Amino acid sequence: MPRPLTLDEIAEELEAGEDPGDIILFPPDDGVVTDEDSGDENEANILHLSSRMLRSQVEIQNRPSISGDNCLDNLEEEEEVEVPAPKKKKKKENTIKKWYNNVSNTCFTTCGKGDCDEEVFSNSQEEMTAVECFELLYSDDIVKFIADMSNLYALQRNHTLNVTSNEIRVYIAILLLTGYLTPKYMRMFWEVKSDTHNDLVASSIRRNRFFEIQQYLHLSDSTSLPANDKFAKVREYFTKLNVNFTANFTKAGSSHISIDETIVPYFGRHGTKQHIHGKPIRFGYKLWSAATRHGYLVNFEPYQGASGPSLKMQSELGLGAAVILELHSRLPIELENRLENCNLPNSKDMKKEPRGKLYHKASEELIAAKWHDNSIVTIASNCHGLDPITKVDRIGFVDKKRAKIQVDCPAIIKMYNKYMGGVDRFDENVDSMRVALRGKKWWFPLFAFGLDASCQNAWLIKRNSENNWTYCDFRRNVATIYLQKYGKSPTRNSACGVPVQIRVPTECRSVRAAQNWFKCFQSDNFDIKDGPHSGRPVTNEVDVILEKVE
Repeated sequence: MPRPLTLDEIAEELEAGEDPGDIILFPPDDGVVTDEDSGDENEANILHLSSRMLRSQVEIQNRPSISGDNCLDNLEEEEEVEVPAPKKKKKKENTIKKWYNNVSNTCFTTCGKGDCDEEVFSNSQEEMTAVECFELLYSDDIVKFIADMSNLYALQRNHTLNVTSNEIRVYIAILLLTGYLTPKYMRMFWEVKSDTHNDLVASSIRRNRFFEIQQYLHLSDSTSLPANDKFAKVREYFTKLNVNFTANFTKAGSSHISIDETIVPYFGRHGTKQHIHGKPIRFGYKLWSAATRHGYLVNFEPYQGASGPSLKMQSELGLGAAVILELHSRLPIELENRLENCNLPNSKDMKKEPRGKLYHKASEELIAAKWHDNSIVTIASNCHGLDPITKVDRIGFVDKKRAKIQVDCPAIIKMYNKYMGGVDRFDENVDSMRVALRGKKWWFPLFAFGLDASCQNAWLIKRNSENNWTYCDFRRNVATIYLQKYGKSPTRNSACGVPVQIRVPTECRSVRAAQNWFKCFQSDNFDIKDGPHSGRPVTNEVDVILEKVE
């Protein structure tokens, strides 16, 4: 590296008339390090430099020389080159909302439209049968899809199934029937004993045919499964159900949706099986579910565990917020993030405040609040406000003794408590009558879950027009009509139950009897009577037979 020159040496170079090249003046090394800009370099005056700059080091960098005849040509070529002008960056519009500490400073009004579901969704009061409501959600394309995938899977296993859509409906009806009539073994439905025989099931499908469909039932093409999806075998089945659930969402009669987790019972081995201690169902598959206040399942997404593919925005916002945004994106209502720059107090600081303490911020169309109850509750609403603030009963301490106290509660909290718990209501309805058949495939509980969810949602749609239907009556009606409409009476074998005198010719019967008698005669047993255990009539003509033998 060349030795830095002083200012006097630079002046001598300039007086000599030679072009020294580019002169670089370094800032003084005074030990001050900063990331701030030093100002606009274009406005600096070289004739008025500070003493610190004059005492700093200077370097000369020689320019590349241009000599010879090509000097002018090179200069002309350089002049012809057009340098594109730098593009100006567009400034983002300032969309940050203004938040106020007092609601009266804004034009926010409590519209209260969330109090009446009918104002949001105009429900058609057309009367539909139970089967029509069920087929809105568990449609014909789903049944045909199950039949096609089952036939394809059977062919891949070198078996010819040839199951039809009507047979799949009969199979589905029997699964629905097991929800309210659970046998110890499925074969009991076809037994001839009066205490377990079910004539409706036995007259709809043969026992061996039912178990053949159960063995080759399938929901996907195993040769073309998507990668990195632990629920690939039921993914298309779930997609079809979600489409139907969301499309008929308006018929559910409720605009309030809550998001929570649902557990599908499963006790086998699978990478996504969850164990949640203290829950009614401790082992099973976890599903993120969005449901209305009455329990109508609008949409669901299976949870694939920490090692599975992450959702959108999960790395930035966390799992809980990512699940909410994912399920909201599937609803027919567009939502956006409206809490930009909303500075509410820290939760740790609020825990030091007395119970019932409330902080809030309001914008032109939204109100956000933090309320101190047993823990800190953060809530936002675009239709409910803080007033009226009422008293609620809580258990606290008075003079260091446990006692009942009253705490201020804003209206926005009461509205949330009123419309929450939709997923829990859905779980309660489904668990009351769940498919009792346990298959050997890991995905069979998920298949049965789709069947139970469809039946429960269809029942809620039916109740909008006729409120006197119970869930058990609705499920029985669908199962009975499916078995009667699509069931096919099994054909009996022509020889089944026919007496032996007609079923076996006399010549064959005589030869066979003589062969058996001859074996007995060889062992010195001359008793030619037929044993009663054989089911054949006892022979009484002993003398005639002995004469023929002699």
